[in-house]
Amino acid sequence: MRAEQLVARWNTPDGQRRREQLMAMGLCGAWRDVLAGFPGTEALGDNRGDLRGIDLTQQELSGADLVRARLDGALLDDCGLQEARMELATLSEASLTYARLERANLTACVALGTRWDDASLEGAVFTASNLARSSFRRARLRDARFDRASLNHADLRNADLRDTSLYLCDLEDALLTNCQFDPPRVYPRTDRDFVRHARRVGFPSFVEPLLMAPRFQLVRLTHRDALLHVEAGVEASTNLQAEVAALWKERLWHIDLMAATAMVLGGTSEHTLTALWERLDHGTWVLPQLTVVALLTDPDFATRARTRVEASRSRPTRLAPDRGPEAPQVRECLEWALQLREQPSESSGAPASVSAQQARQWLKRLQEQVDPRIQADWHFTPPRLE
Repeated sequence: MRAEQLVARWNTPDGQRRREQLMAMGLCGAWRDVLAGFPGTEALGDNRGDLRGIDLTQQELSGADLVRARLDGALLDDCGLQEARMELATLSEASLTYARLERANLTACVALGTRWDDASLEGAVFTASNLARSSFRRARLRDARFDRASLNHADLRNADLRDTSLYLCDLEDALLTNCQFDPPRVYPRTDRDFVRHARRVGFPSFVEPLLMAPRFQLVRLTHRDALLHVEAGVEASTNLQAEVAALWKERLWHIDLMAATAMVLGGTSEHTLTALWERLDHGTWVLPQLTVVALLTDPDFATRARTRVEASRSRPTRLAPDRGPEAPQVRECLEWALQLREQPSESSGAPASVSAQQARQWLKRLQEQVDPRIQADWHFTPPRLE
């Protein structure tokens, strides 16, 4: 059966009746007998624990017996599964956001592409489990065991990994930005002065994004991981606007770009917008990217941009060689952005100037890579660029 059919079977009168019986039993005892003759179960042979596609959101199932259960595509958000037995279970593409699985046993389970974001998994056992491509963002994993597990391409950003056992765990290409470790993460000797400086001047949440995101990946957004590192910093910050303001004070092009990208992801305030425009006025090697950020986040963009375009026409001066691009490049980027904002249907094609082309390409990559929910909060939503 296809995924949508597995979900639909639970919405029939027969499926709802069986689900109510399962909840009454707490998924303990002989609950598998309830599924006899249920559509789709025959495909699993002697495994009668077919819960694929079921919605168990906010159910309290502490101590449930889910050994070898099939929970692929199930909704288990905010579900209480403390001390549940889930050995050899399959949970691929299931959703367990905010679920509570303290001390649950998931030994040798298969959960590919599963969402465990914000879940409470303290003391849970994932020994020898396949968790590739799963997301554990902000999950509480203290004292959990991932010995010999596969977390290949998993997303563990901002997860609590203090006292977590990762013996022989496969973490190839996993995202570990801003994870909590005990003892804390030790940085290479060459980075320690920068780490101390960043903490002292006020942007500690962006230490690891700056160290982990290759500078030119963020310039071109050729790899989505660069943006994901910045997103981890945004999520970790307890005072995002203050940290972004501290980034702007560094006046280094790659840190300017980090600050601007953080603004796109939610770190915008009047103070950070003022700093952004000051960098545009001063000149910067990442002018196209900063122009895009101003376009997307500044409610007063049209007025500010038009003022600068008109001023540059009356005073076509060249900026100093060590201060970034020439004034015409600033004007070209702002003119492109103004046209996109005011005449979107007529400006979706490739612009003539190189700097405006770079701005358009960066905006296109943002549209492809930024969560649509974040894009919905932008002050300006441009047309989809092809």
